[in-house]
Amino acid sequence: MNEKNFFCYVMVAPALLMTTVLGIWPLFRTMAISFQEYDLLARRDGTTNWVGFENYRDILGDPRFVQTIYQTVIFTVVAIAIVVTISLFLSHVINAKFRGRAVLRTLIFAPWFVPPVVAAAIWMWFLNANTSPINALLMEWGWINRNIRFLTETDTVGPFSLPMMSIIAVRVWNGIPFVVIFLLAGLQSIDKSQYEAAEIDGAGIWSKFWHITLPSLRPVLLILLALLFMGGFGHFEMNYIMTGGGPRNLTNVLAVWTYQESFQFLRYDRSAAASGIILMMTSVVAIFYLWAQTRGLKR
Repeated sequence: MNEKNFFCYVMVAPALLMTTVLGIWPLFRTMAISFQEYDLLARRDGTTNWVGFENYRDILGDPRFVQTIYQTVIFTVVAIAIVVTISLFLSHVINAKFRGRAVLRTLIFAPWFVPPVVAAAIWMWFLNANTSPINALLMEWGWINRNIRFLTETDTVGPFSLPMMSIIAVRVWNGIPFVVIFLLAGLQSIDKSQYEAAEIDGAGIWSKFWHITLPSLRPVLLILLALLFMGGFGHFEMNYIMTGGGPRNLTNVLAVWTYQESFQFLRYDRSAAASGIILMMTSVVAIFYLWAQTRGLKR
């Protein structure tokens, strides 16, 4: 090993050590606990019993957990579909040259500077049935005759509930800047001559979008969707702060369910098994991304 390589390894070593201590080791430890009986309320002698896949069978047989998995997928898919659609439009708008573009960019990127915890607290006030300015405005316009319970309504329409859709709206608001930056970088890398050639051939806006913009954005969209899906399956802050998974478990997601099992019921074995489910779901997304990348390179 030459001196240059040794210096590089020394510079990278602290980051690798921190990743191992704070990421890799807890991951393996959690997976080990998922195969053990680890109920703090029942332990007496400090020993742990290996129970194999019993914890996984236990949680998968729990209707509340199955409902939570279903809601996590719904929450992630709907939020991603909305945020990508809106961000595609906004990135096209701010990519154009017009007066006031800097102001519009500032407004679009402003939610990124608000931490998710703070954003959740702010939106809790906005969506509170008794203090919501949204309710006050709608009543003033005569559109409603009673306060809408954005975060406590228990009626559902199929898999959707008003509290879940409210949290999805906040998640979309908070996630738009991240997605817009990705897409804007992709748009600015597209060769403008392609659009000029398409215009000469008589192509319209939609034709240019489908045949030039989307294919050119494919690498960006691929990694963006992978990040969004993995982040969505492990999303925690807003659901926990705004509703705590309620009402009637209608807004619960896997990360919140895992937290509740650990720190409310002290069932670290069930919590670890739920973490294993999250790991499997995110792994599927990662494997699909790597497969798509490999397939794209072979073309």
